[in-house]
Amino acid sequence: MITLAPYEMKYRAALEDYPLSKEHLTFTAHPLELLERSENTTTYSPIVILEKGQVAGFFVLDIGEDKFHYTEIQESILLRGYSVHPTYQGRGIAMISMGLLLEYTSENFPQVNQIVLGVNEANKAAQSVYLKAGFIDEGKRFNGRSGVQIAMCLKL
Repeated sequence: MITLAPYEMKYRAALEDYPLSKEHLTFTAHPLELLERSENTTTYSPIVILEKGQVAGFFVLDIGEDKFHYTEIQESILLRGYSVHPTYQGRGIAMISMGLLLEYTSENFPQVNQIVLGVNEANKAAQSVYLKAGFIDEGKRFNGRSGVQIAMCLKL
């Protein structure tokens, strides 16, 4: 059973033992890096993806100004640092969690009417997941920390 939950300290040890390859870290930040940033960024909401209560993934929802790199719509939220723990990859967790993301966002951020994200142009696997989940590539491109980013959005 896959669920989404707000980050709590009880998940810290699992995130400390969260191996991401150099390739993955080219495309996303490590959960611990994002947690560190969230301590000083009030707009960050760290979320864990759980499979049967075990940490299977992580991401941040951000209502801050960075979303305006992706959209001009105020009622948007930025999906940042999405990753699935390598042990849990290949089980469909990404697609299930994307489906849960819609419900989670609607319940916890009722003012939001779209989710936006940036995905690296070279990260074809992530692009595929996001497109299958209903995200739309609206043609906007910009340079990110590790190359060209494709801005995508999902209307709620």
